[in-house]
Amino acid sequence: MATPSRPSAYHAATSGGGTAQTEPPARAGRGELAVFTWKVLIVAGVVALGIFLWKISGTLLLIFTGVLFAILLQRLTGFVQRGTGLGHGWSLAIVLVLLVLLVGGGVWLMGTSMTAQLGQLQEQVSKAMGMLPDGWSQRIMEQGKDWPWMNQLSSFASGLVYVIGDAVVVMFAALYLAASPGVYQRGVVLLVPPRGQKRACEVMDVAGDSLWKWLIGQLVAMAAVGTMIAVGLWLLGIPSALALGIVAGLLEFIPLVGPFLAAVPALLIGFAQSPQDALWVAGVYLVIQQVEGNLITPLLQKRVVDLPPVVTIGAIAAGGVLFGIMGMFLATPIAVVVLVMVNLLYIEDKLGQPRHFPSDKS
Repeated sequence: MATPSRPSAYHAATSGGGTAQTEPPARAGRGELAVFTWKVLIVAGVVALGIFLWKISGTLLLIFTGVLFAILLQRLTGFVQRGTGLGHGWSLAIVLVLLVLLVGGGVWLMGTSMTAQLGQLQEQVSKAMGMLPDGWSQRIMEQGKDWPWMNQLSSFASGLVYVIGDAVVVMFAALYLAASPGVYQRGVVLLVPPRGQKRACEVMDVAGDSLWKWLIGQLVAMAAVGTMIAVGLWLLGIPSALALGIVAGLLEFIPLVGPFLAAVPALLIGFAQSPQDALWVAGVYLVIQQVEGNLITPLLQKRVVDLPPVVTIGAIAAGGVLFGIMGMFLATPIAVVVLVMVNLLYIEDKLGQPRHFPSDKS
């Protein structure tokens, strides 16, 4: 009697007769290739996005600066609105007028003082040149003709144009954001999947509150520096000590460059009186800036935004290495935003632990 033939292994696997089906080798290879291709495309997309963001990092930093000023304008507008009962638009207009008057008044006081002091400085320089030995003045003037003044002046003018252009971008970005903050917030939230939009609104609100507290700390540091500079120059008998203190306080908002810019007019005024006064002025600025940079600002940021002083200093150093002066200017507020996101999205959402950052403090 003939025995029934045994089915092949492939037939048994594909016939469904109780044996697990297996995918043909060709189809399995195509599936693995498709998965690998998607992984490569995702990695390439992430790398391309990183390169793109790096290329436009300057623009992003300018927009972030505009956000900071918009928060300042928005909070001040809220204070005026609650105090006067006016609408948002009128309250914002009042805030802008007051800020323009404040800045314009400081510039006018400084310009008036500088005009008078520069005349005295010119007389002092001429007198000093006249006291030099015979032939030295003429030799200095001849050597000065060979210096590349025009090239330096051209570079300075070009840099000044870029600074003015960046300032205009920041100003208009801040104005538009402060005038209609809800419109831009809703636009950002729409980029998030629907299930995460409520959480995105909460993250943005908490980040805004934390940045406002950082701004308060920065304003306190500016007031402290301006006061110390004004008192120090007054004790030295330097003219326009109050105006110089106001300028120093305003320029304190700009890391590194701001203190140097604030010291220039004070040094010129001091030198117009005597070289010894100029040295004393330089000493006052140097000591106060050391106190501010290593004591006042780190302790204030620890108090108002719960950033450890080492983190603040490290963020400023890293920002300078990565993005230059703008990176140092925005390092601390960016660190504040990162702190908020870590607390909300990682510590609270992923780890399930209670969050802790400045906006939770009374």
